[in-house]
Amino acid sequence: MAGEKIGAVMVVGGGIGGIQAALDLANSGYKVYLVEESPAIGGRMAALDKTFPTNDCAMCTLSPKLVECGRHPNIELLTYSDLLDIQGEPGNFTATVLRRARSVDESKCTGCGICIEKCPWKAPNKFEQGLKERKAIYVPYAQAIPNIPVIDRETCTYFKNGKCKACQKFCGQDAIDFTMTDMEIKLNVGSVILTPGYEAFDAK
Repeated sequence: MAGEKIGAVMVVGGGIGGIQAALDLANSGYKVYLVEESPAIGGRMAALDKTFPTNDCAMCTLSPKLVECGRHPNIELLTYSDLLDIQGEPGNFTATVLRRARSVDESKCTGCGICIEKCPWKAPNKFEQGLKERKAIYVPYAQAIPNIPVIDRETCTYFKNGKCKACQKFCGQDAIDFTMTDMEIKLNVGSVILTPGYEAFDAK
């Protein structure tokens, strides 16, 4: 309907800027959709040791905000998701968001980590700049929100040749779902905040 105002906000980017924007809006009473392309919020700050200009511990600053964002009743986290399209006008936008398949049921997973422990397959860990390895099923970092693993389909041998399923075998919550597919959802929002962050400079 022309002229209709939608009382929700979409924040695109789950780094510290997007997290703070989402919290400020949610605490003001707005419904917030926080869209982040990686499996967890936190962005670049989660990988830092200290932050400028105070030299404070990055995770000491970030962790409480991660927890608050994950628990806030007005914030809906859409991690492992991409903004595909947005149409409309200020006050009434329709956004199309692609929710990529985690292959883990978020409603069942308890974050126990047994699936990660039992997975025999490894890949370079991007969060650690490739200096360490992670499993084919993984959580990006130790204090990640949401604390729900995602299966890297390019590394997982099941998605390569239909074998293994070790993570599913040992999951006591029946949360592993290899049949999960990508899903497009439509969101009606009144405003959009873009906090895309940055790419690290390639010193080479």
